[in-house]
Amino acid sequence: MGFLQRSANMVTYEWRRALAKKKFYVLVILTLVLQIGLFALFSYFFTNPPPGFVGSPLEEMKASMWLVGVLGLQGLFIPLIAIVIAGGSMSEEYERGTADILLSKPITKMEYMTGKFLGGLSLLGFVIVLITILGTTLAYGLFGPQESIQFVPVIYLVLLYSNLLFFSMTFMFSEVFRRTTLSIMAVIGIFVASLFIGGILSMMHLMTQEQLYLEISKWLPNWSVSNLPSFVASELITAPESPFVSVPGGDIQLAAAIIAVYTIASILIAALKLVRSDVTKRTG
Repeated sequence: MGFLQRSANMVTYEWRRALAKKKFYVLVILTLVLQIGLFALFSYFFTNPPPGFVGSPLEEMKASMWLVGVLGLQGLFIPLIAIVIAGGSMSEEYERGTADILLSKPITKMEYMTGKFLGGLSLLGFVIVLITILGTTLAYGLFGPQESIQFVPVIYLVLLYSNLLFFSMTFMFSEVFRRTTLSIMAVIGIFVASLFIGGILSMMHLMTQEQLYLEISKWLPNWSVSNLPSFVASELITAPESPFVSVPGGDIQLAAAIIAVYTIASILIAALKLVRSDVTKRTG
């Protein structure tokens, strides 16, 4: 049995472990319900439009509603799902005393970590598929034919790549701290702090017109995760005036590079911690 087969076995194991957690189902169901609720609100808005939202502008909005379904939850709920999936990936094995059992089998530490990382990431990818399919289906069903729908697979891949940042960061803390709750709360704290500090920096930029504040805010984790899918969508969609995407010209390369930096650093730290430390039966 080679590296790929042993890693694939860990991927399957990681799916079973993650799917056994009730909080995972609760968060996914809540996300899908909110997605449906969001479309219900838009449906009411289009059925009873205020003055000024009639004719061509309204039809253009309807034709790009699939963007709401695909991108609408990226700012908060998809990153939270990524955090929950990765939060217990490594730490729960220490808490339950199963890490030493798994690693006593004919599998190396790197095969073990690779399988668990790819297992959690593939599960996250599956959840994003559900969100994307539901959002696209609701857009078609409620608002008719959608424009630029052929770009859905591209946006899906960008969403998965964007959420690598918080997934990898939580995976790292799960190995470093070896406590599930602490790992999840640490990354949620970083996520919230990133939102808060980013808002302050944006306000300071508006008050002073100093570009430095915006440049600093771009290196906060949330900036690239939240903006990269919208940046890509704004370059792909034929109607740049769509209200559901960013203004064209967003720095796609910088956002993608920042995600890569955070992701690679997190994976390397997790790997070094796993390789250099003893695997104890149970964390205290």
